[in-house]
Amino acid sequence: MWWVLLGVLGAGWVFPVIGMKKAGGPWWVFLCMAGLWFLVFVVAEPLYDWGVRLRRKLGLVRLAELGERMKPRVLPPARLALLLMALISLVACFL
Repeated sequence: MWWVLLGVLGAGWVFPVIGMKKAGGPWWVFLCMAGLWFLVFVVAEPLYDWGVRLRRKLGLVRLAELGERMKPRVLPPARLALLLMALISLVACFL
């Protein structure tokens, strides 16, 4: 379920990129977006862990426990979606 949902969301990034390309966005904007998505892809696991720790500090223990249980199911498809978004932005940079 997560693979399909996050894969579609990642592939859906093509529509805003097409809109920005039609509006005449400069190539460096797409390159910066690709870099941002790739950076988030690289640090996705530490960001996820930071979010779980933050929920614990805020007293949302049950939500943090749910996040820990869902991590193996959610993180790989989320990383795929981020990589897909980075690749879409990079392709738009060169088109």
